[in-house]
Amino acid sequence: MPTEQPTEQPTEQPVDPRPALVMLGPDPAARGGIASVLRIWREAGLGGGRALHYLPTYMDGSAGRKLVALLTALLRFTGLLLAGRVAAVHAHSASNASFRRKSLFLALARLAGKPYVFHLHGGAFDRYHAGLSRLERAWVERTVRKARVVFVLSESWATWLRQNIGHPDVRVLPNPVLPAELPADVAREPHTLLFLGRLEEEKGVFVLIQALARLAGVRPQLKVIIAGEGDVEGVRTAAIAAGVAGRVELPGWVAGAAKARLLARSGIFVLPSRFEGVPMAVLEAQAAGLPVVATRVGGIPQVVIEGYSGRLAEPDDVASLVAALKPLLADAAEARRMGEIGRRRVLKAYGIERVSDLVESAWRELDVTPGQRKV
Repeated sequence: MPTEQPTEQPTEQPVDPRPALVMLGPDPAARGGIASVLRIWREAGLGGGRALHYLPTYMDGSAGRKLVALLTALLRFTGLLLAGRVAAVHAHSASNASFRRKSLFLALARLAGKPYVFHLHGGAFDRYHAGLSRLERAWVERTVRKARVVFVLSESWATWLRQNIGHPDVRVLPNPVLPAELPADVAREPHTLLFLGRLEEEKGVFVLIQALARLAGVRPQLKVIIAGEGDVEGVRTAAIAAGVAGRVELPGWVAGAAKARLLARSGIFVLPSRFEGVPMAVLEAQAAGLPVVATRVGGIPQVVIEGYSGRLAEPDDVASLVAALKPLLADAAEARRMGEIGRRRVLKAYGIERVSDLVESAWRELDVTPGQRKV
């Protein structure tokens, strides 16, 4: 199965000696939701017209490769600070190791007196926060509170941050989505379900296998494509045990043209996660015109409107997932209608123009000097 190739690096421009905005996050060629967001930001030219340095703090690969990426970014960031070339910082973070990495850079930014934006992705920060020791929690809360602006993906996460961290300026910044470019030679299969994400219990993939088993007797054509990396063998074993191995395709991680073909082929997108922010996979599925069946967690109910652009189920509840899938499997026309409603809505509410305006507004408040762009 083809995998996404590393993004081509822009032609190196003369270094602008003026202070710049430094953006921290994973390598845009990496796998995962944050990297997907950053690829869209880059494609849309967000940040053009101002001095901008992008420092990848994480890369896919071995532990050694990841460590080298982190240390290289730390050295570059320290050098920029010492040279007086940092105006402000925008840190893209999730939980666990992602947060720990960014907190090192943000501590250096505080020591140097540089303002920063803390941009929280993912849907497990509350669980991460709750599981910390008192000292670790104090470090996390100090890191977030010292941000000039905090971006989150949904109003539910904004409420949690205000109540539990106490930051005075938490803003909702939706993940951006671009119009889907689907191949014209792929026919839609109404009874094919699509799952895109990591293969693990937290994403509800084993609940999906059980739901498939319950529906298989009344839907002879029903099948599911489970695309992603993780516990592939565990999913295969669960499908065999449930008697639906012949109905499950496991193509592995897909991106680019391979992902577009799966989106064009499938009839319904399914994501039965235990927790989420606003997953890029749901936005991409909606942009492709697919109705979405997902769980009522995180920011998903703000994206998937029950009975309008999809159906919502409860997490870890096979019966609830089955009930949500049944009406769309029984009525292909209704599924298409919901998919089209979702497509129009997501492109309007989550278009890159709206996201760009919100980000640029925050950057202006940090007094980042416009200048030549350098990534």
